[in-house]
Amino acid sequence: MIIDREFERAMRQELREIMPNVILPQDNGTYEVFGKYEIIPERPGYTVMCHATNVGVFNSSRTALSWCIADKYKDYNLAKDILLLDNKLAFLANDINARASIADRSNRPDFRENIGTKLETKLMQKKIVENQLNNCVDLAKYLQQRGFNNETQRIGRGQPNKTSR
Repeated sequence: MIIDREFERAMRQELREIMPNVILPQDNGTYEVFGKYEIIPERPGYTVMCHATNVGVFNSSRTALSWCIADKYKDYNLAKDILLLDNKLAFLANDINARASIADRSNRPDFRENIGTKLETKLMQKKIVENQLNNCVDLAKYLQQRGFNNETQRIGRGQPNKTSR
């Protein structure tokens, strides 16, 4: 009996310690992230909730999780950039798809060519936004990796080097 209680107490303590670094899939298809966030897959993307407050809708689970990581490590500028770039990317993708479908339905070749020319700049903008978003996601990955093993932290700064002399 006493051993069972001690084991249960030890397991609760262990779970409390690792919860800030765990991503748990739930039975209803959502994900509990770091014990603080919830990622809910929906038709138009993924909704992120933080303590029952709606943060926003992301277009991929990758960017939703990156936002959670940035917010967890209090890099609020990175979190804001991820949300804005993800929304901008979705807007550009929808705009490109709508214009391309209009061009496909047109019977006039000159109209199709004009729309195609305009789409080139939108496609370049989309590529730029994708690269910026990938950089932000990579930075969030770095923050998470640094949080796990903190091997990138410099130790001994500000202290004089000690030698054996």
